[in-house]
Amino acid sequence: MPMSSPPTTQDPPPGLVHRAVPYRTPEHQAQVLTGPVTGALERGRRAIVVVEPRCRAELERALGDEAGVRYVRPEELHSAPPFTVAGRWSRTVRDAIAEGASGVCAVAQPVALPGADPSYWTRLDLAIGYAMRALPVEMLCCFADQDGAREQAGALHDEFLVDGAAVPSTHRRDDHELLQENPQRPPADLGEPLLVEPVELHRLSGMRHTVRREGQLSGLGPARVEDLVLAVNELVSNGIEHGSGCPVLRMWRTPAGLVAEMTDTVPGRLAFPGLAAPPPSGERGRGLWLASELADVLQVWTADDDPGQVQGTVVRVVMNPP
Repeated sequence: MPMSSPPTTQDPPPGLVHRAVPYRTPEHQAQVLTGPVTGALERGRRAIVVVEPRCRAELERALGDEAGVRYVRPEELHSAPPFTVAGRWSRTVRDAIAEGASGVCAVAQPVALPGADPSYWTRLDLAIGYAMRALPVEMLCCFADQDGAREQAGALHDEFLVDGAAVPSTHRRDDHELLQENPQRPPADLGEPLLVEPVELHRLSGMRHTVRREGQLSGLGPARVEDLVLAVNELVSNGIEHGSGCPVLRMWRTPAGLVAEMTDTVPGRLAFPGLAAPPPSGERGRGLWLASELADVLQVWTADDDPGQVQGTVVRVVMNPP
């Protein structure tokens, strides 16, 4: 039986370590992951593993009932747009740290799921790098080591982890170029909205009342309704303060939940909107970050970053049904 990679005992540097991990078979994948996962657990870190079933079974066999390993089914995590999934990763890490973990070893891989095309995985990798850049995380992104795969993975990562050894990537590319080459899908047509309401500063109070009523009619519950009101207020206030001064609010009830959308004629200029809280002195981005923390899904399209998809800026939040 091949030996697994030895655990790394050296403390990783502060902040995110984002590595691409090539593998040949699920058994080889589990072999090369056993070392870093074990090393992370020995240093008081948590481990979060999102891989295909064959690799998971091999890892469970190699690691035993190690405390601190959390396995998540890929279809459970990847049930939202990539930026929302990156936000979920960030919240999970922050929760682990709040519970006393010194950091997190996170393991993931692209899998065949509806709607998860190559652009999805590219945008997710870039968003993870931004959302968790200041967190104590070792993010290991596994990929099948096939022809051309190392160049593709190396474009998104600073390093490879090859059989336990860190190897610098010689293919790293600019994040903004990659985002433009991998645009998200345009906003889905949700049909006739419940309401269409232009909002100026003096109408914010009335807008909040309207959103609260729609949330109550959707059965969200008091706490979720207030989350929705605060999230929509942040989005619309952004449009008033930093956009045209009169954004438009639309709302829909859908099978996915209650949807609120803010549209404005002025394009936003944040490449990773809502993914990380800005510094206390920051003037932009706090409202979007707060909205992403409160809503189940936040998605942003701008004429700058999504040319041909929208005019100006479109921001949607979704509150899942109870």
